[in-house]
Amino acid sequence: MRRRILSLVLLGLMAVTAVFAETDTVNVASPDGQLVLRLFIVSPKDALLVRLAYSVSYHGKLLMDTSLLGIALHNQEVFLGETVGLVSAKEESVATPENHYNSLIAQYIQNGSLGRRITIEARAYDDGVAFRYYIPRTSTVEDLQIEEELTDFHFAQDGNAYAAVLSGYESGKGDYRRTTLSEIKRTSLIALPFLVEQPGVGWVAITEAQLDNYPGMFVFHPEGTIVRTTLAPLANDASFAMHGMTPAETPWRVLMVASEPRKLLDSDIVKNLNPASAIADTSWIKPVKNYFPITYSADLADHLEEEFARAEKAGAAGVTIDLMHRADQQIIGLYRRAAQAAAEHHLMVEFLNGPAPDGIERTWPNVLPREDTQFRRLLASF
Repeated sequence: MRRRILSLVLLGLMAVTAVFAETDTVNVASPDGQLVLRLFIVSPKDALLVRLAYSVSYHGKLLMDTSLLGIALHNQEVFLGETVGLVSAKEESVATPENHYNSLIAQYIQNGSLGRRITIEARAYDDGVAFRYYIPRTSTVEDLQIEEELTDFHFAQDGNAYAAVLSGYESGKGDYRRTTLSEIKRTSLIALPFLVEQPGVGWVAITEAQLDNYPGMFVFHPEGTIVRTTLAPLANDASFAMHGMTPAETPWRVLMVASEPRKLLDSDIVKNLNPASAIADTSWIKPVKNYFPITYSADLADHLEEEFARAEKAGAAGVTIDLMHRADQQIIGLYRRAAQAAAEHHLMVEFLNGPAPDGIERTWPNVLPREDTQFRRLLASF
C-alpha cells in the first residue's frame, strides 16, 4: 500500500500550488450564497499541459485553493482532465422540501485526443459542495480501465486535521487522531470522512456519496496542504481500480462545510446526493429485531437470490451481510446488488464493515442507515 501511494505522489508531481492564468471559469453557489465552487482551466507551474481545476470559497474567504482534477486511464498518455477546453455549461436550481441545491454541469473536450470528453457535475448546498466526473462513450473510451483518480483537495491554509489512518485498503477503521495537515506522513492511507480546520474560515469534512460500480475512495497527503484521492484496487488485479464500460460516472466527492464542527452532525448532504427512493411501496419497511446472517463468500454475488430465498423461508424480515472492510469495485457491486435484491424479497438489510456511509438508504430505504460512530463521536467532542 505504501508503494502504491508513493507512486501516486510521483504521478501527481505536476500538482504544484503555483499556477498561471485561469480560463473558462464557471461558478455554482449555494442557495444562501455563502459557498461558491468555481471550475476553471489552469496552467500548473513547470507543466506543459493545462489542467481542469476547482476552488471553493466560504463566506467570501478561500477555503479550497486551486485543486487539480483528473482520471488516469490505462494506456492513455494524458489524463482525462488535461488539455481540455470548455464546451458548454448548464446551471439549474432544485428546491424541494427534502433537497435544496444549485447545480452546474460543465462539459469539456480534450484537444488532440480524437474527441475524448469529460463532464463535471457540481452541486452546492448550504451545508457543503460536491462534484463528480461523468465519462461519456467516445470512440477512444469504450472499454473503461481506470488506474487511478487524481482528484486534489488543496486546502487554502494549514490547520488541525483529524485523521483515521489505515494499515491497508482492507483494514478496519481506527480512532481519529489530531495532527496538522502538513505533518501527515505521505505514506499514510486515510479513511473517510477526513476532517480539517481552516482557521478563521470554517471546517471541512471530505467524504463521498452514492457508491455504485466504482471503488471506494481514500485520501493521502502528497505535499503541503494538499490531500489527494486514491482508490481501492481491484481484488483480482491491483494495477487497476475500476474496469467497466462507458458511459460511466464516479461517486460524488463531497466537502461537508460548517463554521463549527458540531454543526456537521446535522448535515444531510451525503444522503441528499443519492437518488430518491427506488421502492414504490415502502409499507413493508419496518424496524427488525433479529437479522438473518448471510455469510460472505467470494461467489456471494452469484448466489444472492438463493440466499435471500433461504432467509425468507426461515421467516426472516431482515438479513446482515459483512462486507469484510473492503471497498473495491467488486464488493461495491455486491453492496448495491444486495440492496436491490433484498428489496425485491421485502427484506431489510444491514451491511457490516462496509465503506464510509454514502447515503444508500435514500435510494434503498430497506438498507439500515449506517452511522460512522467514530466520526460522530469526534464531532460531538468539540
